[in-house]
Amino acid sequence: MRYGLRSPSPSPVRGKHTRRRSSVYGLPSDSDEESLSSESTKSLKFASESEASEEEESWYGERDISSRQLSKHSSLQLQQLRGKPSPLQKSQRNSEDAKFLADRRALEDTIAAIRLRTRHYDPYEEWERQTRTDALRTARHLRTTTNATHACRLESAERYALKNQQIAYNSQLTDVKRLLETLRIKERDEEVRLRQKWNDEDRARRDRVEAVIRTEEARARAEAEAERRKREEAERRRREEEEKKRREVEEQRVADEERRRAEEEKERRERELQEAEKRRKEKEAEETESKKLSGMVAAGEDWKYARETLKNLKAGPMKIVKGEKALKSQWSAIRRQITPKIGQLTQDQATITRIIGQLIELVRPSTPHPEPLYLAALSSLSKCILLQAETEVTAEKKSAFPLATVTCTLLHHPLLSDTFPEVFYAKMVQRTGGWGIPVVVPAHDVDGQTFNDNERRKAMGYRRTGGDDGSGEGVWESSGEYGTRVSGIMRVYFLVLGMSASVAPTLPAAGPGGRAQRIFQLPRLWVYFSRMLGDERLLDAAVAAQILHAALDVAGLEARYIWGKQWMKLLQLLYVASTEGISSMPSPDGKRMLGGQTPEGKSARVRVQLEIERIVQAL
Repeated sequence: MRYGLRSPSPSPVRGKHTRRRSSVYGLPSDSDEESLSSESTKSLKFASESEASEEEESWYGERDISSRQLSKHSSLQLQQLRGKPSPLQKSQRNSEDAKFLADRRALEDTIAAIRLRTRHYDPYEEWERQTRTDALRTARHLRTTTNATHACRLESAERYALKNQQIAYNSQLTDVKRLLETLRIKERDEEVRLRQKWNDEDRARRDRVEAVIRTEEARARAEAEAERRKREEAERRRREEEEKKRREVEEQRVADEERRRAEEEKERRERELQEAEKRRKEKEAEETESKKLSGMVAAGEDWKYARETLKNLKAGPMKIVKGEKALKSQWSAIRRQITPKIGQLTQDQATITRIIGQLIELVRPSTPHPEPLYLAALSSLSKCILLQAETEVTAEKKSAFPLATVTCTLLHHPLLSDTFPEVFYAKMVQRTGGWGIPVVVPAHDVDGQTFNDNERRKAMGYRRTGGDDGSGEGVWESSGEYGTRVSGIMRVYFLVLGMSASVAPTLPAAGPGGRAQRIFQLPRLWVYFSRMLGDERLLDAAVAAQILHAALDVAGLEARYIWGKQWMKLLQLLYVASTEGISSMPSPDGKRMLGGQTPEGKSARVRVQLEIERIVQAL
């Protein structure tokens, strides 16, 4: 509520009124009250109900306070009268009563002024309220019109967007239908092509199966014929035995005069049989010796020969060279010159010829080296060639040709053919284990000692990795690394066998050097395949499939022109081993196939099949 004085209002209604006179406490005089206009009376009627109620509450509250103060003052006066105050006290009490009455009049005037102010009607304020109401009504009408216009525009925009979306959807639907139709046509064409391809492959597969069936039927007929002949032979022998028994019975019935003659005849026959057995054994011994001299020895004999050569090389020349400082320094110098020359090999024939001459000059100069140093140099040359085959040939098959050319020339060179073939063969068996022969590494060494696990793995050609600290300890290489390394060496070996057909032997076949040279002759390829197919334990390994693929890739087609139908029979056996299995007795893991069930073996087996098919198609 407003209690202060107000400034003159610019309202036209309020400007016409003159200010009323008031008393000291802001109350109007009696004359002013009489001159109140009817308009003031009307304005008092528009006062709010709430302001009246608040005014009444404040009025009654003030009246209660005044009544309490009067009652308290009256009680004090009664107490003072009873005590019979003195004149000074009477004067003080009179002054206090006068002050109390003055304050009471001031309070009543203030309350009357407040009551009058609250009930006053102000036309300007009514005009302001009406103006705000009209402005709000106009704003609401404008907002309603604006919202309706905006909603109409939004609905129109939405209809336009939906129309564009429907057009885009119809266009995309048409594109999708066209794409699906294209894909269906493409799929139909692809299906036709695949069906045709499948029919061709199925026809070829059936032809192969029928060919194998015919082969198996022929083999079964041959086996049945052999079995029939065997039964007939047994029947013939049985009849002969019965006839012999009958003759013996008849001989026992001979008279006493013929018994002595029969005993003498029997003794004479026994002597003849003993002599015949003796002659047979001597003949077998001669044949065995002749086979050894001609190179037709067992795989185990080749293994013993290579191991004994390697042990003699390590225990003899290598030990002497490493023990003498002068020889060791010369040997180290030769090794340092051999390694870069082998690494410089290219496909250029002039470069190959130059490097061959330099290598021969290193290991066999005009002034011969001492025998231990010469053998140690040959050992280092062999090791360098094998290491180059392990690394370069594994990465690039074409690099095997110059390396094989150098190796073949050195093996058959007149200055080196007396010893180098033996040393190279021993080092090759050391790096490849039994796969250079081929043979399963036995459980005992050539000196009769039993291999432990590490020694047998080393004899099989496995190498340790990570043992560069000189302790010899490390992790054994994996089967995949081992197979890749060995197949690289054997590829060079098979190339040497093929190149040796154009080189005449430089040593007689009867000598030890001649035996080593025969290992690097072309007929050794037939011996290698025969030994491999004759031992199922070798065919089970993944390395076998990798080596056989390398051999077929290098000399498979040329061998057909040398051995003819016999070579085709051997390839047929190899193809059956790679497709149907190598034995009628399956292993716990399934059918025993060439190369086993490892990933390396499976991939190598497929390559062998493809290589055999390539050879057959080329013919």
